[in-house]
Amino acid sequence: MSYETTNYLPKGFSKRHAAEFAELLGYKRAGSYAHVGLPDVVSMIYFEDKDYKSWQQVELSIGVGEEKSVVYVHTRTRVGRSHYDFEMQNRTVREFRRRFGGTAVKDGGNGNGYDPGPPLPSQASGCFLAMQGLDWNLTRVNGYLGWGFALPDSNPFAPAEKVWPQMMRQLNPEVFISNVLIAYLVSAMEDYFKSTYIALLTYADRKPTILKGIRLSGEQLTQISMGVLTVEQAAAEVLPFQRLTAIGRHFAEIDQKLDILAPLGRPYRRRKTTLLYRLEDLVSRRHALIHRMDIDTDLTRKGLEAFIHDLTVGISRIYKEITQHYGWPFELPASSNFNVSRRRRPPRKRLSQLRQQRFPHSKE
Repeated sequence: MSYETTNYLPKGFSKRHAAEFAELLGYKRAGSYAHVGLPDVVSMIYFEDKDYKSWQQVELSIGVGEEKSVVYVHTRTRVGRSHYDFEMQNRTVREFRRRFGGTAVKDGGNGNGYDPGPPLPSQASGCFLAMQGLDWNLTRVNGYLGWGFALPDSNPFAPAEKVWPQMMRQLNPEVFISNVLIAYLVSAMEDYFKSTYIALLTYADRKPTILKGIRLSGEQLTQISMGVLTVEQAAAEVLPFQRLTAIGRHFAEIDQKLDILAPLGRPYRRRKTTLLYRLEDLVSRRHALIHRMDIDTDLTRKGLEAFIHDLTVGISRIYKEITQHYGWPFELPASSNFNVSRRRRPPRKRLSQLRQQRFPHSKE
């Protein structure tokens, strides 16, 4: 649930005074609330990238209250905020009262019940943010599927598929989109492993030894000197993060006792194939499409959703293995993407939609 606070400034102070002070605290302007019909309300945000402190933006808005006719400063953090975000929000309330006076109101009276808990080590926070990144990438593809898998009402090549199945199935919209989304899933997996690797490498004891064996380009060194890229990010760009065996070696170089692939080899729902095999198969399909333009004509929405399910479960197990190895609390992002007790099924079409497809010229 979101946590919200409001400062009411004494009369005599303007929105400009409040906005300038918010900038001193580190907030950045983000336009206005014109998109919701409030063009006079100033929008600002705060997010601290350093040491993975922030998990969610601290949203700040400045306007004039209709009832009290004074400037108000409203802050909000969403569910999933870090301890640092919570503390920054409360600090904002304190600093505005110290600078301007006035009154303040907080959810829970004094924020009671909204504190996400004690701060995590920076590397633990970075690993959690990698999971949040995966969550967003899954949201995009699951949202696409949940919106009805945007396909034509019918497959125009269905009659021809019966005659030339191998060739015409490649033109089947469902088959084509399912194959293309395989490449997207591999990119999402690669992004997770790379982000997690960077978070662990940044604070690893063996970082000097690892960096010694990595050769960076002149362009990367220039970006590092300009502050655009960190050394750890540049190192991760050099390494491959698609083949799981290579990924396992990268993490073992950071910590020889950390075997991130171990949970993928354990039994899952009495299957004959392991999650490790399934993710390796996912990567192989991506390579076949990208490098040879091979289309799996048997892959449909059902098969795609099975890969999404196994990818979600597999990476969740890897994240749990990492947290247990280092003694960090294990908690997945608060999202329906990680509710994998059942595999998502296509939404059922309404009777009227089915009738219209079968009898397009009929009237309701």
